[in-house]
Amino acid sequence: MNNLTPSDLDHLIACPGCDLLLPDITAGEGEVISCRRCRTELHRHRKDSIDRTVALCLAGLLLYFPAMLLPLMTVETLGISETANIIQSAAGYYRQGFNFVAGTVLLAAILFPLLKLSLGFAVAISVKLGKSPRILPTLFRSYIHLEEWAMVEIYLLGIMVTVIKMYHMTTITYGLGFYCFLALVMVMVGTTACLDRKLFWARIERREENLSSNGEEETGPDLGVKAVTARNAGLVACDICHRLTVLSAEAAGHAVSCSFCGAGLHIRKADSIGRTWALILTAAMLFIPANTLPIMHVNYLGQPTNSTILDGIILFFQEGSFGIGLIILAASILVPLFKITGLLIILLTIRFRQGVFLQQTARMFRFIEFIGRWSMLDIFVIAILSVLVQFGLFTSIQAAPAATYFCLVVILTMLATQTFDARLLWDNCFTPSSEKS
Repeated sequence: MNNLTPSDLDHLIACPGCDLLLPDITAGEGEVISCRRCRTELHRHRKDSIDRTVALCLAGLLLYFPAMLLPLMTVETLGISETANIIQSAAGYYRQGFNFVAGTVLLAAILFPLLKLSLGFAVAISVKLGKSPRILPTLFRSYIHLEEWAMVEIYLLGIMVTVIKMYHMTTITYGLGFYCFLALVMVMVGTTACLDRKLFWARIERREENLSSNGEEETGPDLGVKAVTARNAGLVACDICHRLTVLSAEAAGHAVSCSFCGAGLHIRKADSIGRTWALILTAAMLFIPANTLPIMHVNYLGQPTNSTILDGIILFFQEGSFGIGLIILAASILVPLFKITGLLIILLTIRFRQGVFLQQTARMFRFIEFIGRWSMLDIFVIAILSVLVQFGLFTSIQAAPAATYFCLVVILTMLATQTFDARLLWDNCFTPSSEKS
């Protein structure tokens, strides 16, 4: 396809999952637009997206500091009590010498949520007021990058696991910080659910969504009966704002940035396969010490005991807490194992050009992207326990070496999904000219 005009590009979109060129259609109320080839979601209608985002981000900013600074809970046993807030839990890892894990908790549970709320509010209020300063696309791009790395909802699940683990041996009193944090999590989840990226990009660019004068969707140019990818049409799509750009032969070998949001443009992510192999194999090697070495050191009445992840799961089962045991089993063992195995299957599918079950394989990759961050659950649980359970000679809990290995496994698998270019599945295993509309 070589006859596209600049005006055509405003009515086309390249699927981020398979690079197929499609009419850029806006979903109506209750509708979801998906790619007809790989089933990647392209647009979902979000009602009153701008107003709700402004309100939720403002509420989140008001809740943030009391949620972080006020006590989450107080635990008491034998007349000894300990109190902790979110910031102290990150500092606990640092005091024990686990600097990398402490930094990860600090970023994921404290700094990134604040940045996400601040950027979301700044962008949403600017869009609502019709302002579009030059820095606005950069701010919104940064917000999108932070969505995966701000993990307050996982931290909340960690608090719930901690409570269930301790309720039978201590008296737990919830502080005002707990209720503020609970509200903060609900607000941040709501912000993600109501934000319409396509609408925001359109308003930042100061253009309306693709609607014709009679209210019907403009479908753009005729794409013909054969599937056409952006790359085959001489186009490259921005990974962040999805704007299509004509990539000249002269620019193909050089670093090019999106003229709108400033993100780097690449027909395919550089050395995606090699980097993903390196990250996932490293994660697979670290997965062994993460699960065989102790992740928690418990000192009870002067008797030290080391506990692995599996030991903790077995303890929950023995105490009858099957639900929590299954959650930790899934988040700490099954999810990392599934991510590593799933990415290996995807890489081997590309390596041996297996063109069968591509939709299913693409769906598996999207699921791996979604669940990757939830493996941080154990890290957050230990962060809370190591601060709350400090009862001198009676009992105390500290992190153990597996915490660093496990944290690295989580980070590496998340980076592997970001490094991998899902479009390579279709490039290597599929012949576009053979597909009919």
